Order: sequence, then C-alpha cells, then structure tokens
Amino acid sequence: MVVKRRPSFRLTRLTQSSNLSRMNARAWRFLLTLLLAIAPVCLHAGGSPQEDIPLDSWVYDAVFELSTQGHFTKLLLHTRPYTRGEVAAGIAELSDSGASLDPATRFLVERLRSEFAEELAPGDSAGTTPSADDVRLGAGPNARVDQFRHGYAKNRIGLDAIGSFATGDHIAARTRVRFDSDGRQDTQFHGEYWKEKFTAGVDQAVVTGQFGRFRLVFGREFWRWGRSPVDAMLISDNSPPFDGLRLSYRGRNWAFCFHTTMLDPMGTDPSDPDEPFGIANRYLVGHRFDWRPLHNLEVAVSEVMVYGGVNRPWALNYLNPILPYYWEQLNNDINDNPLWNLELSWRPRPGLEFYGEWVIDDFQIDFISEPQQIGLLGGLAWSPATLERRLFINTEYERINTFVYGQGRSWNLYVHDRDYTGQAIGIGSNLGTDADRITVRPRYHVSSTLDLTALAEYVRRGENRIDTPQAGLVPKGVEFPSGVVERRLTAGLGGHAQMGAHVVLDFSTGYEKIRNVANAAGSDRQGPFVRVRLWSLWWRTFGV
Repeated sequence: MVVKRRPSFRLTRLTQSSNLSRMNARAWRFLLTLLLAIAPVCLHAGGSPQEDIPLDSWVYDAVFELSTQGHFTKLLLHTRPYTRGEVAAGIAELSDSGASLDPATRFLVERLRSEFAEELAPGDSAGTTPSADDVRLGAGPNARVDQFRHGYAKNRIGLDAIGSFATGDHIAARTRVRFDSDGRQDTQFHGEYWKEKFTAGVDQAVVTGQFGRFRLVFGREFWRWGRSPVDAMLISDNSPPFDGLRLSYRGRNWAFCFHTTMLDPMGTDPSDPDEPFGIANRYLVGHRFDWRPLHNLEVAVSEVMVYGGVNRPWALNYLNPILPYYWEQLNNDINDNPLWNLELSWRPRPGLEFYGEWVIDDFQIDFISEPQQIGLLGGLAWSPATLERRLFINTEYERINTFVYGQGRSWNLYVHDRDYTGQAIGIGSNLGTDADRITVRPRYHVSSTLDLTALAEYVRRGENRIDTPQAGLVPKGVEFPSGVVERRLTAGLGGHAQMGAHVVLDFSTGYEKIRNVANAAGSDRQGPFVRVRLWSLWWRTFGV
C-alpha cells in the first residue's frame, strides 16, 4: 500500500550527548528570563465558562479522583473536553456543601481553586465570569527528560503560548501555540522543523458558542471519549488534533453529541484492483449519547464512521446527526468503516468505582462470515477512607484484538496522520491493535503540593499493525497476540509536585525490560530509566 507521507527531513540520532548539547546555556537563560518576566502577571486564573480545558491539563486527573470519591455528580465525565464553567460549578458545589473534607480531598480542591480562581471569585454568579468582553494572554516554558540506558535519550525544551477571547457567557475563542526543540517525538504533533532547528505548531484554535442547552464548537482541538485516565478506545487524544465541528445538546442529566472532521488525505493501494489510483479524501463522523441516570452511574453509547475515496466529497447522509451509520452503509452496499462503543462507570460507594469500555469494529450481522473484532477495557479506582483519602489506586486491563481498527480499503483505515518514523497514528487506543496491557498506578497525597507516585505496567504487542492491509475476510483462529510478541515490563517510582495552577513537575525513575523489540525475536533491551516533565504557564486576564 502506498501512503502519502510528509516531505522527508534529515533525522539526527537521538543520543544523550547530542540532546544535551542542544540545550545550551543561551536557551536556558532565555527561558529563565521569560519565567521571571511573566511571573508578576498571574493576577487571575480564568477565562470564559464556555472555554474548553486542554486534554493534557492536570485538571482531568484531579477531577477523576474527586469524582471517584462521589463529587462532580452533575458533570458528564465520559465526554471530554470539559469546559471551565462545568468544572468550576463542580468545585463551587463541593465547597458550598458544608461537609468536612478529608485531607487529600482538600489538597485537590486547593489546586483546582487556584486554577479556577476567577470563575470562583466572590460576586460571580453560579461559578461564571461577569458578562463582559475579556482577553486572556499567557505563556510558560517547559522541559522534558526521558533517559533510558539502552539506545536513546530524549531531552527537550519548549514554550507554550495561549490566547483567548470571551464575550459574555456565550461566545469564546482560544488558541495555543507550542514551540519545542523536537515536538515530533509526540504522536499528537502535526508540523515540520523550522529551518531544522525547532518545531512549532498550533494544537488548539477553536471558537465556541453556547445558546441555551445547545453548544457549537468549531476549529482545531483534541477529542476524547471514555472514563479511563490512561487510554480511550474509540476517540482518543493519541493522534494529532482534529480540525472539525462539534455540536451538542445538553439535558438535565444527559447529552447528545455530533462530531465531524476531515482526516489526512491518503494515497490509494496500487495493488488493489478495486481502488482507483490517486489521493483519497478521508472523513470521520460520530455521534454519541452520554447519560447519567443515577448520581453514581454513567452510560455512554457511540458510533463512528471512517469513509472516503478518490474525489469523494462529504456524504450528506453521514452528516445527519441522528442517522444510524451502520445501517446506512449496509443498506447502500458501501464499504465504509463503522465502529460502535459502549461505556459504563459505576460507583457502588464513595471512594470505589468500576468502569469499562467495549468496542466492536464493523459488526458482522450474520455472525458467520468473519469473527467479531472486539476491544475491551476494564478499570478500578479506589480511594480508601481509612487513610484519609491520601492513597489513590487506579488499575486497568485493556485488550485490542488482532484485527480491530483494520479495513480492506486504504482510505478507511482508523488512522490520522503518521509520526516522524513513518508509523501510522491510530485515532483510538494508543496501544494500536493486536495488543493488551495491564496497568497499576498508586498515588499517595503528602500535601497540597506533593504526591508520591508509582507505576507497574505490562504490555504485549503482536505483529499486526493498525495500517496492515486486509486483502479479504478476517481469518478465523488467529492467535492473540499474533506472531513474535513484543513484551514490555515497566516498574517505577516518582512524584508529582505542583505550585498552585502555574507550575507542575512530574518525575519518575525505575526499570524497564523489553523482549523481542519491534517483534524481532531475540532483540532485547533492558535497563533503568529517568523521566521528568516540567510544565509551567502564567496568564493575565484583561477586560476590554
């Protein structure tokens, strides 16, 4: 299969010495000067209540833990991104309840109150900003270190710059620009080197409108569906951001959403006689019903469709938000790629939650022609009251069967762009396909500024890949994982340090062992690792 790729560029071996040399004294002096210059302007932490919170924000981990304890009962937790107004309203409700909070709960609330100080300021109505025109500008440096004894070191520095505009409580716009010494290391990055010295890209540029219960979001941003803090099986933030449209209607305890975007164009497969030669347009549409029937139970049902073809325009039937995509392509005898997903989270008591996902790729209505392609995720979150909620444990098992996300047409592959090594990037799980993973993540809250963390993870990955062509029907009886299996075991200890809403430091060290690297028998790698991420952001809101 021939796939359209980005223009080639010169690759430099990522060795420890080469990366450290790039972080020269001049760069560090510049970042330190910038840090000191913008620190005095962090007068307010806020924005429009309709502004989406970026999916890589620390806010989501804090909300996940607090909701496990029984808070944020009005927030639909499975559909991200959340808005600043939704989270601020949950914090205000928690603070106004009058109930005494456990120490660890207070720590998390203090961090969130620092982030949403403007929305929660006295005199504001229901956790929202006054009805005025506001501009918010901010910036902050960041740094990452990823050292592994065998073969590589990835050390990076960067700068994030944000800007937002809000008019009243109805219209908001936000953009984020990310400068990095080598942003290509992230699957979410879309761009090239600037003069082969650094990368820069815009990963958020959206306009939001809120009109009663109806909400419209247009522009570039990440989407994510699912309860898991580790991964999402149908729509995740693993791929580059989507340039698309989101429409939603929110009821008292439910929401219906419609999403659509145009994916990256892709060259057709010249070996397939049924595919015309050329560059195929590719599209993704999806609709979703998220419902909270009880304060401790949430259910979501979703359907997406990837479709395209050479010179194929937008399909108006797929732009119908309430039309069942599967039946539409089946009744019209069109070979598109539908997937369904079911999500469930249940909290039998405060501090204990079970959640899961079930995804099925192109359901076989005859139950005979091909085996059903299934993905499963199950998780548990536990915050025991006996330790003042200081201990929080999250464990998950996830399995993506061998041919999930695959399809016979090149333009219907469940991928969006490629990374700098040429590997296809999946829209769904970051495992790709033909893989499973078990993860245990304990966290202990020492204070409002420090958590101790740990990680134990085991991953198996078979030989099939998400962009492997499927020449015919999916075969039966294929082992899982398939072929020579790559096995990775990771164990480590670390910490999470946080200064209010403005500085976050995550660090860990441990040992990693990989057998059959890249599914090559006998190719093993093992050794200690050190990983550090320092992120900072300061901003100021101006009335205009």
